[in-house]
Amino acid sequence: MATSSSFTFTHKHFDDLTLMELHDLMWLRNEVFVFYQKITAEPEVDGLDPQCVHLLGRDSAGRLVATARLFMDEDPVKVGRVAVHQDLHRSGVGTALMHYAHTVIGQRPAALSAQNYLRDWYERLGWRPKGEVYDEAEIPHIYMVRP
Repeated sequence: MATSSSFTFTHKHFDDLTLMELHDLMWLRNEVFVFYQKITAEPEVDGLDPQCVHLLGRDSAGRLVATARLFMDEDPVKVGRVAVHQDLHRSGVGTALMHYAHTVIGQRPAALSAQNYLRDWYERLGWRPKGEVYDEAEIPHIYMVRP
């Protein structure tokens, strides 16, 4: 567990999530990806969550405000479904979430498919673009690695 200002971060394998934690992270991802970003070309519930370690970021009231999933059994570790509640964009919670992800990943190499508009932010966090911009769920993305 880690604390960053008024946010607390934990991580759990899918099998260790409580029903309420699973509900909260699915609600947040739906809120961010489907409702806010209007991503409908790719199903949010893709059947891959049971393979993952899930990062949970809560505010001081205990509300889930940030989440991501890590495929820890892959090489490189795959980071996905990074989501921050839209009310907290540019608040630092996303940066704190990614720092926590780096702690969980440790020294292992990692990769992610970043929405291209977030490329500079990920680069400031130590990620490097690899390849060209491509469309994923009708949104420009860039493959990025963290050596």
